[in-house]
Amino acid sequence: MLERVGTVIQVQTPDEIESLHARYTALGEAVIFISFTPPHQTPLNLTCPTVTLFAWEFDSLPSVAWDGNPQNDCRYVFAHSHGAIASSREVAQLVKEAAPNFPAIALPAPVWDRYSALGCDQGHPVELGKRQFPFSGIVIDSPLLGLSADGLVRKPEVPSEVLQPSPATAEVVSERATAAFTLREAWQLSVVLFRGWCSELKNRPPVKTVMAEPKHEQAPSPMHMIEVQGVVYTTVLNPADGRKNWIDLISAFCWAFKYNENVTLIVKMTHNDPEYYRVALMTLLSRLAPFQCRVLVLHGFLEDEQYQALIQASNYYVNASSCEGLCLPLMEFLASGKPAIAPDHTAMADYVNNTFAFVLKTSLEPTCWPQDPVGMMVTHRHRLNWQSLMEAFRCSYQVALEDPTRAQRMSSQAFLNMRDFASVDQVHKPLKDFLKQVLISAERPATSLQP
Repeated sequence: MLERVGTVIQVQTPDEIESLHARYTALGEAVIFISFTPPHQTPLNLTCPTVTLFAWEFDSLPSVAWDGNPQNDCRYVFAHSHGAIASSREVAQLVKEAAPNFPAIALPAPVWDRYSALGCDQGHPVELGKRQFPFSGIVIDSPLLGLSADGLVRKPEVPSEVLQPSPATAEVVSERATAAFTLREAWQLSVVLFRGWCSELKNRPPVKTVMAEPKHEQAPSPMHMIEVQGVVYTTVLNPADGRKNWIDLISAFCWAFKYNENVTLIVKMTHNDPEYYRVALMTLLSRLAPFQCRVLVLHGFLEDEQYQALIQASNYYVNASSCEGLCLPLMEFLASGKPAIAPDHTAMADYVNNTFAFVLKTSLEPTCWPQDPVGMMVTHRHRLNWQSLMEAFRCSYQVALEDPTRAQRMSSQAFLNMRDFASVDQVHKPLKDFLKQVLISAERPATSLQP
């Protein structure tokens, strides 16, 4: 899309920016530097007109210069640059409130064109039969794990001195036939049990996988064809991102379909180390067991063709986040004609509606800006209503099985809505007009603002 506007040159350093600006300005070309960074990381005080392009997911912008760095205050950044492109209308409005005369616009990533071949105007008919998609990496497949909450605790061999009651305790037992240990001895036994539980989690054998992990860092993982059937839900998330509520998402799915084996949840993790989340995942699944639905966790890189095959094998995309700067996977699935389960807050408020999504309930709760070293609760995120998520799973499943006409209509609406919202044709002209405005603004001094 940028190449429709002008020549695109990727740069790495401020010196490179200034050199290119001087060269092309001398040739009579207009030059703009677009910094794909948060405001506090945007290079400032350049000769080249500078525009910050950023995603933000809270209802206020940082207005404090932490650690003596004025750039941590967004108002300072806006006062020393020439424009901002926000990924949502909510954030663009926050920018305009912080700097009323500052050029700012909300533009989504134009993902529709890249995935439009996977959708169609009429929408997808519901697919419930067996289908496959390729994947090379680690696969954690719940039916193969032998899950049980009993497996979370290994019964330790308690030392005899711990089990041997004191004379005083023995007298109580003989008289009342109740407690077998003194408080001190009960505490000692609790410590032993706790250590045994920790040891179990630490030393638990590796989870069964559909394929082996690569033995060497450079060794390619074997390609597998993963087969799914019935109604398939997919989510893509980073387990280290607490905003994604992945534990709530999995638990709501397992409760919704505890006795239903005709449904699968695919969780594509985007973390570089499976050990980061493996113990938490196995503990969660063990506590939820027994359940008949299938949870399929994928760890590994998906090539474009594999990702598109995953989209085609899915019936719904699921987002249960407390806040989003944009959520590209959700947009990509929608652009492919896949309906969704998602809230309609933060950036998702720009493109999620009930014509193609089962909209989740949320409520505001205090939180802090992620880069705030103090962690003061000065902004908000949206607390997930877990019950509404579980009900959305059940309702969407019922629609897929019992109302295929509505399901296909939702698929069509998802496809058409994203075409009108996030296609190159829709985003190109507003961007072009905005950059012209930036060039006009750059001829004047930067926005006068005293934060």
